[in-house]
Amino acid sequence: MTTEPASREWLAGALAECCDGAVSADQILDADCTLAALGIGSLALVRLIDVVESELEVVLDLDDEIWFRDLDTLTAYLNGRAVPDAGR
Repeated sequence: MTTEPASREWLAGALAECCDGAVSADQILDADCTLAALGIGSLALVRLIDVVESELEVVLDLDDEIWFRDLDTLTAYLNGRAVPDAGR
């Protein structure tokens, strides 16, 4: 299991890949708006969930919808609220 907190840069890059490059990592890092306002759709977020859970070895609480509002919220969520998945 990884113990390092998620970084904004890694998350922005992962999210850009999940968007198939429609939104760049730099755009995500520089944005002062929601992910939805950037044009990031639900398919990209589902892909991101898979990447985050696989790479960071955590389970995301999908009932807590606030974590994916913007990059800063997502980063804070993963740095402080992600729960290690001992079953993987």
